[in-house]
Amino acid sequence: MTHLIGDSSKGSDLPVMGQDEITFNGKSYNAGNVEDKLLQKTAKVVGIIEKIHPRKAMGYGKVYNKNFALFSPLDSRVPRMLIPLNEFPKGFAERPQDFADNLMIGLVKRWELNGKFAMGSLLKSIGGDRDDLVVAATEGILTENDLDDSPFPDDIDAEIPDFEITPEDVAKRQEFDFRKKCVFTIDPATARDLDDACSVEEVGDGLYEIGVHIADVSHFVYPGTSVDDIARERTTSVYLVQRVIPMLPRKLCENLCSLNPGVDRFSFSVIWKMKKDGTVLSTKFGKSLINSCCKLHYEHAQDMIDEPDREFEEGYLPRIYNGYTDKDLSKKVNILHNIAQILRKKRKESGAISIQQCKIKFSLNKDDGMPSGLGSYKSKESNKLIEEFMLKANVSVAEKLVKHYPDNAIIRRHVGPKENVLKDTKKVLERMGIEVDTTSSKMMQEALNKLQHAPNQPTPVGLVVASLLAKCMSLATYHSSGEFDSPVDYFHYGLSMELYTHFTSPIRRYPDLIAHRQLQAILEGEKTGPMDFDEVSELAELSSQKKYASKLASDKSGELFLWLFLREQVAMHEPASVIEIGSESIDVLVLRYGVQVRIWRDYIGEKVEFQVKEKQWAHITWPAEDGKPKCSKRYELLDNIVVIMKAGKQLFKINGSLPRPDSVNDLNVPTIEGFASEDV
Repeated sequence: MTHLIGDSSKGSDLPVMGQDEITFNGKSYNAGNVEDKLLQKTAKVVGIIEKIHPRKAMGYGKVYNKNFALFSPLDSRVPRMLIPLNEFPKGFAERPQDFADNLMIGLVKRWELNGKFAMGSLLKSIGGDRDDLVVAATEGILTENDLDDSPFPDDIDAEIPDFEITPEDVAKRQEFDFRKKCVFTIDPATARDLDDACSVEEVGDGLYEIGVHIADVSHFVYPGTSVDDIARERTTSVYLVQRVIPMLPRKLCENLCSLNPGVDRFSFSVIWKMKKDGTVLSTKFGKSLINSCCKLHYEHAQDMIDEPDREFEEGYLPRIYNGYTDKDLSKKVNILHNIAQILRKKRKESGAISIQQCKIKFSLNKDDGMPSGLGSYKSKESNKLIEEFMLKANVSVAEKLVKHYPDNAIIRRHVGPKENVLKDTKKVLERMGIEVDTTSSKMMQEALNKLQHAPNQPTPVGLVVASLLAKCMSLATYHSSGEFDSPVDYFHYGLSMELYTHFTSPIRRYPDLIAHRQLQAILEGEKTGPMDFDEVSELAELSSQKKYASKLASDKSGELFLWLFLREQVAMHEPASVIEIGSESIDVLVLRYGVQVRIWRDYIGEKVEFQVKEKQWAHITWPAEDGKPKCSKRYELLDNIVVIMKAGKQLFKINGSLPRPDSVNDLNVPTIEGFASEDV
């Protein structure tokens, strides 16, 4: 079905389609002579092959007629639905005003072909008063993404083996016994599930033995047990602002499996003999034993990188075990840092793309858990150090798995940008006067680099372009290697790697546990692996779906807490850049937090004049008021401006507005690097 794009604002009918002719606005066109750019392809859904969306949504209900209530989801992508009144709480039909702020969860059951509303069912009423709003909204977020946060069964700890290192364990892991070596972890200060550690030793001739040691979850979690069944259903831990929903019971993820300092732990290690330029001479894999000498935070490791010769005052660093010192740790951190920089440079040169975006973080009140402050995550060299060696370990394991199990190895694949979205984004960038070569990830990264005024320090323009390009990217997914005819199809676009898997986080990702079991089977000489093609493919698909769902839930949790924070403020004034201009609105990117906000004409002011040349500029005029004369300002794409952020009446909704140009200098606007105040 094809429509001709034209002016239908005067009440003209839709195009009339014939076999060879298109009639529109009273004129006839030869279908073969109409340019493609003037044709808009449309389609009609006639059936759903596979139901992936859980069809659940939180929202509010109101009485529709004597038999039904109309349920309006907060997610506008889910249709409104009619739900029988008798499914609602007692008193809803007689006193609907008492339930006006009561969050509920509805389920779409069916949607007739020509029905105005879908037909649904009420799953539950989850509340929403001020005191329990976070609890209710979080339950709604998890439910509509089909994520399980139910407590683990009371008796599940009984089937988890006690921690014991037997003589047999020592004998089996003798070659990989690192308990007397300087092994350490580097994690966020708040981390409780430590699933990766590093080590580095000089072995002469300018060579290093570098180890990545991963928590050996498979030592405690066996296939067919209740723990494993629950983990493979969840497939991932879910990270919300105020809580974590673990994939594994806390006895495992925070104790027995976690690579806590000063205690023996089972691990699975990847050991490289490596030159200082990152060239790998040999790779070994093995079940291992470690005793981490320190739980460093990223900030500690960064201090060591910034000041390699610093003598740390007593008590500044966490306790160091096993006779090692701060100097020992600092030396090893800097060796790893230097090699990581070279590895990262090589990846970038091969075409890896890194789209840096601001990500909001919250400070929470210790008494009530409500947001008390905002900030943004900053990735430092210490973060990149760990990231680089985890990537290296994942690639090494992927190569081993596919070599031995070409038909059923667990792999992670990334197909690159969504072409239709990328095409539209390029048009937006062209209107901004920015040209980005998107023919490859390498060319795209080079374009992003040119928009940075210093390494890893994006300008406002760089942040805008990164935000727009990020929306073009498809999500990486898990697969069984046998799903593809050619190894070329294993390619990971974002990392520019021919082969990749997940191995380094088995405490929080089930595919990593699959990789551990497959790698162990290879080391034990098994020819076929612990899972066949069908089982790996099925779990890979489920893991991809759950990982996406957990991302949606995490993002939505951030939206909730931003709304809660703004609700307690009169208003927030933030530096922003204009990224889109519509007929009735301006879209901006809030630069400190990476949040997009739409500024509707009506929110700027009732008497404001709003003139627009769509997609190019908006000219706004404010009336004389409060002793100030009439004033105006023209807003164009990429202009640096100040946006006023307020919490909307509806949960999650953020309203944006603009201050009068003659009052901007009186506002307390935070400054960010690369944001010139004279541009405001």
